[in-house]
Parts: sequence; C-alpha cells; structure tokens
Amino acid sequence: MKTTVVPKYIITIILLGSALLPLRIFGQSPFSGSIDSLICRGIDQTLFCQFDSAMSTFKILKKLKPDNIAGNFYLAATLQSKMMDFETTSQADEFYSYINRAIDIGETAIEINNNDSWTLFYLGSSYTYKGMFQVKEGALIKGFVSAKKGMGYLHRAVKIDSSLWDAYLGIGNYDYWSGRFYKYLKWLPWIKDKREQGVRLLELAVNKGTFSKWIGINSLAWVEYDRKHFFKSLILFRRGINRYPRSRFFQWGIADCLFKLNDFKDAAFQYLKLLKDIKNRTPNYGYNEAEIRQKLMLSYFGLGLYEECIRQADLIIGLNVNKETAKRIKKHRKLAKEYKKRCIEKQAVIHADQK
Repeated sequence: MKTTVVPKYIITIILLGSALLPLRIFGQSPFSGSIDSLICRGIDQTLFCQFDSAMSTFKILKKLKPDNIAGNFYLAATLQSKMMDFETTSQADEFYSYINRAIDIGETAIEINNNDSWTLFYLGSSYTYKGMFQVKEGALIKGFVSAKKGMGYLHRAVKIDSSLWDAYLGIGNYDYWSGRFYKYLKWLPWIKDKREQGVRLLELAVNKGTFSKWIGINSLAWVEYDRKHFFKSLILFRRGINRYPRSRFFQWGIADCLFKLNDFKDAAFQYLKLLKDIKNRTPNYGYNEAEIRQKLMLSYFGLGLYEECIRQADLIIGLNVNKETAKRIKKHRKLAKEYKKRCIEKQAVIHADQK
C-alpha cells in the first residue's frame, strides 16, 4: 500500500491546534487562591508575549509546588509559545528538560492515583506539547505517538470529570485539525474525520469555561479562519486583542483575516504594526519579517501601489538571514521576484497609456 507523505507544515498545524490547550486554570482549581493568582498572572504575561516575565512567574510556582506537574508544564508551555512566536528552536534543550520532568512527575502521580483528573489533564497536555515540538524538529512519527498518548490522557480526564472544559478544548482542536487533514493522515489507524464534533467541543469550551475563555477564542478563531468564515474569525480575534492589546497571538489573526477579506489597506496597516513590533520587541530571526513583508507586498499589489510592492519585494530578496532561515524563505523570495516582475510590467503599461 502506498503511504502518503504529509507536508511538514500540515502536521505542525494539526498538532498546534491540539496543543492550543488552555493556559488558564479551571474554576474548580485544585490549588489555593494564591497559587491560582500566580498561574493567572503567568498566563496573562504569556498572552501579552511577555515571555521572560512569565518564565519568572512559573519558576516561583515550581519552587512552591516542586512535586506537582503544573510548574514544569507551564514553564515548558511558555517556552513553546515563545519559540513559536519567534519562529526558532533555540531553547529546545530547556523545553525538553521541563516537559520531560513534567511527564515524569505526572506518570509517577497517576501510578499512585490513576483517578486524578487534574494530573491526567496536565499529563495529556504535556505529551501534546512534546508531540508538537517533535514535529517542529522533523520527528513526525515520534510527534504523532506523543500526541496520541496525550489525547488518551485527556479523554481519561473528562471521563472522570466531564466538567473539565479545558480538556474539551484540547480534544476539540485535535478532532478538528486531524479531521481537516484526514486525507493526508488516513494511513494512521487512529485518525478520523471528526471536524464537526471538534467545532462543537471548542464552542462548548468557550461558552462553559471561565478561565480558558481567551485561548478558546483564539483556537475557535483559527478554526473559523480555516473554514473560510473570515468575518466571523475577525470578530473573534478582535475580542482577543481588546482583552490583550498588542498580543501577537491575536494581531496575526486580525491581519490575516483582513487580507483574506481583500481589505488590503487595513491589512497593510496591521502588518506594518506587526513588523514594527517584532523588530522592536523580539529577536528577529528573519522568517517572521519575510512572512509579513510578503503579505505587505501582496497587499500593495492589490492596492495598485506598485512602487511599494517592489520595495517590499526587494527587502525580502535582500534579507540577511542564516542558512536555515534562507531555506525556509526560499518560496518567499521566489514570489518576491515574480511580483517585482509583474509590477514592472504593470508600470510599463501605465506609462504607455499616459503617452
């Protein structure tokens, strides 16, 4: 039987969807009020893209609860969010250290009490994050195995306690994205097309969850974007940015929705804000800049601003990046050369008509 080769970016999207688990705690938290507040603060810092502050906060949690899975899980999740935001794997060793420690603590805990829904939730989440990162590094089979194991623990958690809404968020994401790319993954016996069920579970998590609301809104927004419901998606992303101003998690969604709605003027405005943000607030590894400049280039072309389009194309072609990033932006540079040529042709026609 012929095996379908799945494009790496598709696998990443699937596991990203399943790994956008809540970085908030539940209303019926197993911790004290002071620990709850500490976790909430760290998650807000993460959503605001204040990753170093979030790491400091979760290190306090780890110190206060050294034998609990939560501290190591949140430290790993924050590093995962940071590396995804920066488009880098530069802190991979540190991530694996935290996530493997979380898994060790969780597996030891469920050997003692296999009906602890909270531990099962965190353990399932930890395996899912690990799976996503393994795929990011190219270990597809290992990533799938980790994600599958993570889903197993999440299903066990909700079987014990059906009110763990954040677990439904993770399961819903996994059901939707694995179903979305079922044709690439049907050679895996546990992958089914459960997209509609996934959407229902996401909506349930958003509507019922108290503390998981904003990650749920972000997850549902990307699902609606994928379903080509761009206006509905835009509304959800704008709700997020109203709560977390300047959060790149929501900024990207707003810009991409406007672009898909052919609102090139407002899209360009949003992409320019993003570009300024990543150049001023984060290490610039080059990939995000190439991605934003490509969208700016296409937006300017759609607006008929051919000089600006050429300028962005030249900047993409001339980006000074390392060899790894150069490979990743090869398609960006190819498209930039194509659109530069198209702009010059358009300008020649305009010039000829003016004579």
